[in-house]
Amino acid sequence: MPAALFPTGPRGDLLLLMKRAGAVSLDDAEAATGLARPTLRQHFGVLERDGLVARSTRKQGRGRPSLRYALTPEAEALFPSRDGHLLGRLLAFLQEHGEDERIADFFERYWDERYLDARQRLDRLPEDDAEGRLDALLAILREQGFMPEVRRADGGLVIRECNCPFPEAVKRTRLPCRLEARFFERVLGERVSRVTYIPDGFPACSYEFPGPDDA
Repeated sequence: MPAALFPTGPRGDLLLLMKRAGAVSLDDAEAATGLARPTLRQHFGVLERDGLVARSTRKQGRGRPSLRYALTPEAEALFPSRDGHLLGRLLAFLQEHGEDERIADFFERYWDERYLDARQRLDRLPEDDAEGRLDALLAILREQGFMPEVRRADGGLVIRECNCPFPEAVKRTRLPCRLEARFFERVLGERVSRVTYIPDGFPACSYEFPGPDDA
């Protein structure tokens, strides 16, 4: 589920309930919404399938453990946040105080961590499974909020990132953009050309990779 879509109706009400109350039981949800337990189980099941809710159990006396439902980090991201604005202000403050080198060190470390995580996950797949490794990379990009798409053109590969997860940072420095291109080159082991760029007014940042005969 795209991070920008907040469920409507009863499922949205359940997310709001968990945001306010923390982990809730079926009894809590029934009292708050007036919905029947089978209906609530169905709604919680859909939210869990979509990665927005996680289940856990809590021991209560000698009875059966109580089943609890709570928001996942993906669900937390659906709620309004000023983190991006705050990051932009922080970067501006550091630049005003001549801390450009520290800013560069921060982003270099962040992208190195992204690369190491991607490398570990891709290394679990056979080297000759090109499609499987590409699917795994796209899954990583989706988790990180880039809303990726892929297409093949002229024997090569184009990856489109339809969302920038840190636009406020890009307003202050284009270093994340340069490091993103290097990230792809390190992960895929091929040179990359950026052919469209969100800050230039395009709807997506697109990266083009050559086919095997062009590499």
